[in-house]
Amino acid sequence: MRVLFLSQIVPYPPHGGVLQRGYNLVRELGRRAEVHLLAFNHPDVLPTEETVEESRRELSRWCARVEYFSLWAKASKVHRLAALAASAGSATPFSFVAHRSNALQRRIDQLLEEARFDVVHVDTIALSQFVTNGIGTAKVLTHHNIESMLMDRRAQMESGFAARTFLRREAAKLMGVERALAPTFDVNIVVSPSDRSALEALAPRATTAVVPNGVNTDYFTPDPDAETPALIYGGGMNMFANRDAVMHFVDDIWPLVQAQRPDVTFYAVGQDPPPQLKAAAERDPRIKVTGFVSDIREYIRKAAVYVVPLRVGGGTRLKVLDAMAMGKAMVSTSIGCEGIDVRDGENLVIADDARAFADSTIALLGDRSRRLALGRAARSLVERQYSWPVIGDQLLDAYRLAEARTQSR
Repeated sequence: MRVLFLSQIVPYPPHGGVLQRGYNLVRELGRRAEVHLLAFNHPDVLPTEETVEESRRELSRWCARVEYFSLWAKASKVHRLAALAASAGSATPFSFVAHRSNALQRRIDQLLEEARFDVVHVDTIALSQFVTNGIGTAKVLTHHNIESMLMDRRAQMESGFAARTFLRREAAKLMGVERALAPTFDVNIVVSPSDRSALEALAPRATTAVVPNGVNTDYFTPDPDAETPALIYGGGMNMFANRDAVMHFVDDIWPLVQAQRPDVTFYAVGQDPPPQLKAAAERDPRIKVTGFVSDIREYIRKAAVYVVPLRVGGGTRLKVLDAMAMGKAMVSTSIGCEGIDVRDGENLVIADDARAFADSTIALLGDRSRRLALGRAARSLVERQYSWPVIGDQLLDAYRLAEARTQSR
């Protein structure tokens, strides 16, 4: 099988979120198919020529072709403002404007004319603009989240009028393109059954397949003897959902935990920590703000409980799967573990208000046997359902479904 894989970001290094999913799917595909990768290069992820070349070497291990394209909206702050202005004055979502590229369009057209591909994989809805209806090749579209739903949730959390208004408009625009474009693809890949239900309600004629997020169960392994009286939350704080989660924890949950367990340390791990988090750490030395770390496992190992106080989100969180693979007891909001086949009290503990979240965390801190039982059940679940080889097989099944639908037309 020959696959033309269009990615909104170079899927390397595999540190969190879309990078982790993209890299592991490309790797699994490369073991099963001939992959031709075209990707936008984000200069904040690969800032130097050396990092760009390192990514090219690594991805070339799995891909027959690796080509990068410039993302114009990230060239400077002026370019980003121009993209925002262009989107604000039109019915086009910001993500579509930001990903416009004549160079990528020409290259896609050239490759589709010169070579036969079995499947074109479009790895986010903003890239659907590069694939026309009449290409004669099976097309799949990945929805890492239901973007309109995610944007609407963000709008609900915003206090500023201008930001809230912008996000609501973006949500409406995205809902329109999801409704219109999803049925034009042979298969729409979603990451959870709940996202499948949401997309099918929005676009009833769309064909869907669930290909969940996964975890490297050889890389993330349990080490229960390493734990200390510590809590951890991990996630890049360049993302609104993670910033909101960590500040919600520090402002609303952490004081309740500290009142009962003053011996506990909280690690906030992830790039671009906001100023208010740094200020909280200056006031309270038990809050440790690490910034970006190249290997989060050392911090997860030392934590007795992994906390996921997310209030905004969609899809599924790879950080949750990573911690589960390491056998960690976890307290999460319903949104934090959304889309993962977990059961409250069996694989983790679910708590949605600050008091219940704090009480559940305190209870686990004082009960090692309960922590170990939750951790074992979490590890068992990811081994059965969320290891990347299992996910790779599910992706190929989605491709075969798309091929069958194309051939039946």
